[in-house]
Amino acid sequence: MKSLLVLMLVLIGLFGIVNSVYAPFSTLGTGYAITSNYQGKDVPLLATVTVTAGTLDSQVTQVTFRWHRPDDTVVREVTIPVFTNGTTGKWNNGATAEIRYAIDSFRPDLPGDWGVQAFFRDSGGKSRAGLNNVINIKATSFNVVPEVPFGTAAILLSMFGALGIFAIKKKHR
Repeated sequence: MKSLLVLMLVLIGLFGIVNSVYAPFSTLGTGYAITSNYQGKDVPLLATVTVTAGTLDSQVTQVTFRWHRPDDTVVREVTIPVFTNGTTGKWNNGATAEIRYAIDSFRPDLPGDWGVQAFFRDSGGKSRAGLNNVINIKATSFNVVPEVPFGTAAILLSMFGALGIFAIKKKHR
């Protein structure tokens, strides 16, 4: 019985260590990409989600982030100037360019499927999605889930408590 308990604890520990693998800027070769700190993972309610937009296009001077609630209402729209930090990326044609970034954060207040659009904007000329100077649009989404009232610790304690009660009852038979 003790070996089963140890095996379960080891497996739980391993699941906690393993991270999901994803390509944060898998579409950067097209010149434009967007990702978040919860890419491919469920977001706990009221956790801060940080979205990063990246572009290889030297004409982009700012990015407008538009946050959509699960019912598709826009809850936040903000325009952020781009910055560089010396990192480079490759266009699909093999040309190298400096990556320009814009970052925005928000705390989703409702469970469900959220979406964030990034409007890559230049200094003039083009119009898309109701905004002026938009030269490309990318989007990302994430799922917000309600948190258990006492958190993961309460779930683990109740699971091991039930296992202990089961073991005690089985031993007394």
